[in-house]
Amino acid sequence: MKKLSLLFGLALLIVLPIAVHAQTETKVFDSTDSYIGACSLTATSTWTLTQDLSVSKFSMWYKWQTGETELPITVTKDGAPFASFTATRSSCDPYQTTWCNADYAINKTFPAGTYTTTIANAYQCLKPGGTGTVVLYSLGAATNTNTEPNLIATANANTNSAVNMNTAVTNNANTALNTDVVNVNTNVTADTEDDAESSSTLTYVLIGIIVILVAVIGAMYMKCTKKIAGK
Repeated sequence: MKKLSLLFGLALLIVLPIAVHAQTETKVFDSTDSYIGACSLTATSTWTLTQDLSVSKFSMWYKWQTGETELPITVTKDGAPFASFTATRSSCDPYQTTWCNADYAINKTFPAGTYTTTIANAYQCLKPGGTGTVVLYSLGAATNTNTEPNLIATANANTNSAVNMNTAVTNNANTALNTDVVNVNTNVTADTEDDAESSSTLTYVLIGIIVILVAVIGAMYMKCTKKIAGK
């Protein structure tokens, strides 16, 4: 019977962590409503939530400079300090590798309200006439509750004149600049698909482990029962 108890304990130690990681991470908010197109640059931008969200991961689309791997970000809510953290370089655009996500596992409730994100330098992707690119994720089967456009004029449209689409440059220069444009929606979708595939794989692994454990426990139980009957 001691062996059975140990076996049950081992099963719990294996199953519980896998069950936690098998949860799907879902996009619940996108400040640009999956905008596809050219973007300029900003250091400060403002966006709004229409209701409370439980957020597991904060993601900003950012043009990383040489040697950069971390990005300090400050978030205020309705003008008051809300969060301050350092995001790390994550998945990148396959064709423009300086454009990558800046991700942080924030695990925090974001109440409905108006938020402003601030970084040190103007390298956040800014939708022209809109706001900077911020995507929020949640664990579980959450849905995007912000279906209406959540765009507000940027708190500080600190655009970089060197990359402003209206700059008087030659057609060739404009073409080169436009190739450096970020497709935020494509990248975020790829991240979501990768998360879903990983979750699916973990689910199958979990099922396989459970089946094996049940078989082993059953065999041990039958063996103990036979010994007891023999006595």
